[in-house]
Amino acid sequence: MANETAPSLHRPIKIWTDSLSNLMAILNPKSHHSVVREIQTLLLSHKHIHLRWLKAHVGYLGNECADQLAKEAITKGDPFLLPKPLPYLKSEIKSPALSIWQDNWDNGETGRSTHDIVPRLSNKPVGWNREEIMFVTGHGPYPSNLHRFNLRTHDNCSCGEKGDPMHYATKCRFTLSWHFQTPTVSLKLQWLKNILTNNLSRTRLRLLMRFICDENNLIVEDNN
Repeated sequence: MANETAPSLHRPIKIWTDSLSNLMAILNPKSHHSVVREIQTLLLSHKHIHLRWLKAHVGYLGNECADQLAKEAITKGDPFLLPKPLPYLKSEIKSPALSIWQDNWDNGETGRSTHDIVPRLSNKPVGWNREEIMFVTGHGPYPSNLHRFNLRTHDNCSCGEKGDPMHYATKCRFTLSWHFQTPTVSLKLQWLKNILTNNLSRTRLRLLMRFICDENNLIVEDNN
């Protein structure tokens, strides 16, 4: 005698929604979202519940009633507190933190050469590599930088002039292979910006900085 399928203990329930994206998310078996996974588990254990999609604002009475109730809920309902989501809290913290950071950056006493090139701060990196950062900030193996930290008794290059980044990029006889054209004082900032936005110039600048690091004993005059 054939076994008959036992009748369902629950009447079918259809839940209609106008959010197709939510339905697609629920249908995705690879979803890792905790809410989606919870809904999927509930639907598997309650097979009499069916989700259906309908277009929004096309005259369905139930859909129109849901919209009306939602509007009343935000205008007439009793307020209650819900924990704010993490992305919202991050955005609320980010704005004042960036404002304080920007104020300190604008009114600081150090890093002025970098401030001229990057006046506005953001969480996105500028894309400079180590050599370019050393050149822009002046924090490299230059006599000018070593002298500032009392690691040298003077700031002269071996050729006799002040050994700062601009000297090695435009004048020093030891770095002639990587020289750039010397800019006027008024165009120095634009000159530097052009170098940092041109791939060929950036490559030459990186080679210059590597030479300075590798041949530091040659370009830095002996203290004695």
